[in-house]
Amino acid sequence: MKKQNINHIKKTIINTWKSAWVHLKKSFWKYWSLYSIVLIVAYLITVLTNPNMKELILGLDENFNNDVSGEGYWDHTIFLFKNNWFVCLQILLLAFIPIRFLYTLPLISTSAVIGVAVYLVQQADLNVLQTFGLGFLPHAILELTTFILVASYGSSINKILVGKIKNIFRKHKKTFPPFRDHLKEAFLVFTLVITPCIFAAAFIEGFISRYLLHAF
Repeated sequence: MKKQNINHIKKTIINTWKSAWVHLKKSFWKYWSLYSIVLIVAYLITVLTNPNMKELILGLDENFNNDVSGEGYWDHTIFLFKNNWFVCLQILLLAFIPIRFLYTLPLISTSAVIGVAVYLVQQADLNVLQTFGLGFLPHAILELTTFILVASYGSSINKILVGKIKNIFRKHKKTFPPFRDHLKEAFLVFTLVITPCIFAAAFIEGFISRYLLHAF
């Protein structure tokens, strides 16, 4: 009986990762294009407005150059994990509001912050390639891709909810996949795929990215 349970758990995990991969492939380039457009627009707006950011620049410089202890690294990793995990949860919860694409707001705000950060790094006379190549890209690719995965499941949930509401006003009703099945699949993916990926991204940012910044 125990062996059967273990095999069932393994099968569930494998099938969940496969399902996540299928969803990700469908939405990957669409959302990365969104990231890129928002990032560029946010950067250009910041350059054109040329805000007074002396205090922010000093804080940014201190953040990239201030060394921390081993305990500080771990505490920072846990903080990053909690913060990004709640961002993923926020994306999923926004999908339950029957307004199309509302769930993309956290992705848009994240991209905008990165665009502003690029400007800040330049103004602080930091090496942009080194700062982002070593301190950002190692964890950001996994982190932002995980946000995309959450958004793809959020899109499926949101589409069904909006469709069911529209059906109320339609003479000819459209059929939709069972909402319960999508909800169950989203829960499994959030637990077995998204949460581990967010932790991995936080660990990379909390330990590896900081090490690379200080080492080079």
